[in-house]
Amino acid sequence: MYPDDGDDHHLDPVSRTGVLVERLRTAEPRMLLAAALALTGIYLTARGLRESTHELAAVGAAGLLAARGIARARPLSTRHIVLAALCVIAARFLYLDHHFTLAMVATVLAGASPVLPLPPPPPGTPLERRHVWALVDGTSRDALAPFALRSDKAYVFSPNGLAAVAYRVRFGTAVASADPIGDPASRDAAIAEFIAAAEANGWRPAVLGSAESQLHRWQAHGLRAVPIGREVIIDVGTFALTGRRFRNLRQAVQRTHNFGVTTEVLVEASLSPTQRAELEDVVRRSRGTTQPRGFAMILDQVLTGMHPGVFINVARDRDGCVVAVQRVASADAGRELSMDVTWRLPDAPNGTEERLTTDVIAWAREHGAERVSLAFAAFPELFAMTHRNPLQQLTYWTVRRLDRFVKLESLYRYLRKFHSFGARRYVALRPLDVVIVAASLLTLEFGPVRTSRRGWDRLRGKRSVHTAVDD
Repeated sequence: MYPDDGDDHHLDPVSRTGVLVERLRTAEPRMLLAAALALTGIYLTARGLRESTHELAAVGAAGLLAARGIARARPLSTRHIVLAALCVIAARFLYLDHHFTLAMVATVLAGASPVLPLPPPPPGTPLERRHVWALVDGTSRDALAPFALRSDKAYVFSPNGLAAVAYRVRFGTAVASADPIGDPASRDAAIAEFIAAAEANGWRPAVLGSAESQLHRWQAHGLRAVPIGREVIIDVGTFALTGRRFRNLRQAVQRTHNFGVTTEVLVEASLSPTQRAELEDVVRRSRGTTQPRGFAMILDQVLTGMHPGVFINVARDRDGCVVAVQRVASADAGRELSMDVTWRLPDAPNGTEERLTTDVIAWAREHGAERVSLAFAAFPELFAMTHRNPLQQLTYWTVRRLDRFVKLESLYRYLRKFHSFGARRYVALRPLDVVIVAASLLTLEFGPVRTSRRGWDRLRGKRSVHTAVDD
């Protein structure tokens, strides 16, 4: 009697044939079609490469792309079918005119077009965003929870509406913005809804910024984790600027006191028009922007008051002029605070950013907050190394080349003054998707934002992937 553990390498040839026949009999028709297309594509590609025009090779490549899309269960849409038909017609005319290279490109596109992923969904509706804020305000011990409120994110909710995943789609990849927010008992259901929505629309699922304690939820769906950095969390009740290791931080803060710098925390939604104009001027002059950017760890709609639970920490010089602005978001009924972005004028006294941060920690203590997340430190171990192996040296060289855009090393040098590096954060993805996911993440963080509801509703017949939420 053979063990039924799925391992059939020990079977005799007759038994192996029986197992193969049984697997083919129980396979989904979709997978059988994909396999048939793939085999045909391989044959045609190999045969076409021996021809002068390589026409069959292009057809074979088109078949392979179609097989890949069918295997991913990507849905067919009228728009994609029309596009494929136009590519076929164009390819035929190009071949007749002896434009063989262009004809091959059109042929390959004809195979890829019917199984393209559906376009990105629109951002969450006002009703969904109000519900998401309620979930954020009830989420504890998650420094990235407030950033689910970005206005360019879509949402998938658990069936009971008590948890949600915020995400965006780029290059056919549905990238979740960190872990689900809301009720811990409903988070697995929210992830299952997100994975189901991704698969139904032909998107690759991925996660940016998952916490170490939540990784098992994503790994249950076949995603694998890659560490990308650490949280920097201040315990408000125990933090103090005492001891030798905080000497540099104390000196920076004291320097601002000597220059007469003062700070004040304001509610962003309560800013007067005069205050808002003054702060916007500082943002512009500090080479910043009020346009949306970032994804998992930065809010948008700067100084508009659109997002609830957001505070502005303002630093002024001895003459009362604003020299720096720091944005802070909250969760868990104000018990959790997360730093967003700081804008500082070039002529602000050195140490102004440190002063803003230490003062907001003191303000948090006075207002009942328990934790303050300073930021996310990417690859702190890499920057802390004094001796690196060749791979680490290459990674360090690459990061330094990008530092003019992302400021990772300067951020690390700032954060290490607080000696509060915490648990790791991860990217979670399926291993075969690593290249396209990397491209998706980079463009989500640094590329332009384009969101539109028109087209999606028309394509989907007003049907959304979002689960309905009662008001």
